[in-house]
Amino acid sequence: MPHHDQDADPATAGLHGSLVALVTPLTPAREVATGEVASLVTRALDDGASGVLVAGSTGEGALLEPAQRVVLVEQARAALDERRREAAAGSPSPVLIAGACAPTVDGLHADVARLGASGADLVLVLAPSTYPLTSDELLRLHLDVGERSATPTLVYHIPQLTGSALEPEAVRTLAAQTQVVGMKDSSPDAERRAAFVDAAAAADGGFEVVTGHAPTLRAALEAGVVGSITAIANVRQRTVVRLHEAVAAGDDEAAATHQNSLTRVTEGLGRVGTSMPAALKAAMQLDGVLVERWCRPPLSSVPPDRLDRVRSALLR
Repeated sequence: MPHHDQDADPATAGLHGSLVALVTPLTPAREVATGEVASLVTRALDDGASGVLVAGSTGEGALLEPAQRVVLVEQARAALDERRREAAAGSPSPVLIAGACAPTVDGLHADVARLGASGADLVLVLAPSTYPLTSDELLRLHLDVGERSATPTLVYHIPQLTGSALEPEAVRTLAAQTQVVGMKDSSPDAERRAAFVDAAAAADGGFEVVTGHAPTLRAALEAGVVGSITAIANVRQRTVVRLHEAVAAGDDEAAATHQNSLTRVTEGLGRVGTSMPAALKAAMQLDGVLVERWCRPPLSSVPPDRLDRVRSALLR
């Protein structure tokens, strides 16, 4: 397992551990429910998160207006700053990551700049996905975005949704420069993810790999990813933290137990018959965490006749 020095690079120190890929709370008018963002951030930190991601795919970032992504960053930044003021001196500062997206390269540059200026510590960059990109095209795009950004960026690698996949050699090139500081690999391909970790370690440039795929989280941690940014942490953050701790301690039995629990809940929510953001919001509403379970069109919210499927998934 590659060794990572958590103090080596302040830009990526907050990626270590479990971060929550937050859902976006919405009003009936499908605007950001600003009063609920801070409570979600605080809840994540109370449950052991080392930071949060807003406006990622779980947060319906690609369906939000650019101004709405900015509102999310500003609200989350205020909540994290309040937590920082209350924390004991010397405590690690939780990290704020914001998801950037746009259908064009110029639009993507503009979104990255807006989110960084609004308070994001790191910007997670989703490449335009109308056309599947080659690994070389993805590489050039992320190098260009990183070079022009005043805020450190992360590659968002989710080929099962975008149709575009990076090769390990491209990750080696990314890892050799300084502005693109890491990647979130949300693919289910554990073998390729391990190759990404090896490529990043070989470059020895402080480039970090985290995972966003909960069913292979244990394998990813054992392969050497430094952290996770998962959707399932919205409802099972403490279990995710326990899995991190079990792998770090070499406790195979506990690791298997926690991984099986996360996989069962993830699979159960996947059988609700809606998008994962919709299923998660319904679960959080049932738990009293969210007031409403609205999603941004064209995503539909979980209808009342499927809420029992959500309840069943939470019991798994």
